[in-house]
Amino acid sequence: MKTNALAIVFFLILLSFSFAESTQMTITFYYGIGCPHCARMEPIIKESLNTTFANYSITLVEKEVYQNAANRQEMFNQYIKKGYDPVQGGVPTMVIDDRSLVIGEVDKQRFEYIINEHLKNKSLRGVFTETSFSPIKEENPEVALTIPVLIGAAMADSINPCTIAIMTLLLGVILTTQGRKKMLLAAAIFIGIVFVCYLSMGLGIQYFFSFANPELTNIFYLIMTIGALVLSIMEINAYFNYKPGFTAVEIPMFLRPYMKSIIANATSLPAVALAAFFCSFFLLPCSSGPYLIVLSMLSKAVTLNALFYLIIYNIVFVLPMVIIAGAIFLGKTTVERVGAARDRYVKEMHLFAGLVLFALFLLMAAQVLSIRI
Repeated sequence: MKTNALAIVFFLILLSFSFAESTQMTITFYYGIGCPHCARMEPIIKESLNTTFANYSITLVEKEVYQNAANRQEMFNQYIKKGYDPVQGGVPTMVIDDRSLVIGEVDKQRFEYIINEHLKNKSLRGVFTETSFSPIKEENPEVALTIPVLIGAAMADSINPCTIAIMTLLLGVILTTQGRKKMLLAAAIFIGIVFVCYLSMGLGIQYFFSFANPELTNIFYLIMTIGALVLSIMEINAYFNYKPGFTAVEIPMFLRPYMKSIIANATSLPAVALAAFFCSFFLLPCSSGPYLIVLSMLSKAVTLNALFYLIIYNIVFVLPMVIIAGAIFLGKTTVERVGAARDRYVKEMHLFAGLVLFALFLLMAAQVLSIRI
């Protein structure tokens, strides 16, 4: 008798565990601070879970997306995973058991119907688009990173004495040791590796800040706003009081012998590839300022276009190197002429960079002041 009773108890325990497991559910609720649809939707969810679905094991996870870049990117990833265009969505958005998306505000009856359908049918998947939601948009559209701003910053980065000096040194070495045909291939390898290195660095920084605490992102943005002002003053000052490697944004004098030594040994294609990798770091003192400023602006923008922006930026960054290599290969100019032009217009290059950096500072300062006010 005792054995039968124990068996019945054991069976009931297993049955209860099986029932609990079958009714487990996780609802991830993405919302935005200030979103009216989210404000109406949240109490509906909580009331239903505490009453209608009180006997079910349903976990509610709430994630804010306007101010938290990591949560925002996570929501975008859910859209992409379900085959839905993130640009067409918004908040509130619910993800049910990582199976379905519910985009928009729903009333209590509709919410409970959707949850009941998911509880009854474990294979149910899809995208439920409701009537009202708040689209994800730029936090501060008046100072958003636009294509013209992006290209302007990239041009200030690319048309600099450091890039031209490194390219002329390299092409001079290759022409002397390998000839014109090898020069074009060597230039392509060099430019390609610099492009990949800079793109990778940008993506790494952007990835870090997409998951960083919003306060850290704000601090980074504020630092780069001040940095834009300091760099613009240095560059404009270089136009009036130019001293190589001193007050201008250039490769420091103590690093130049190492750079020249690396390039002088780039007499084969593998050596060119190695030189390109190291020269990417030598170029950082010249080009990291505008690049970091753009990355700080991307960290503040609510956008899906970060990768596209970084690719465009780096294409513009390497474009002068492509033009120089092509012109020399086609016989339109020589290494000596390019070097002489660089020396002749070095002050103007710094002035151009300084004016662009100052314009970026004004855009960023406007955003900082708007946040403070």
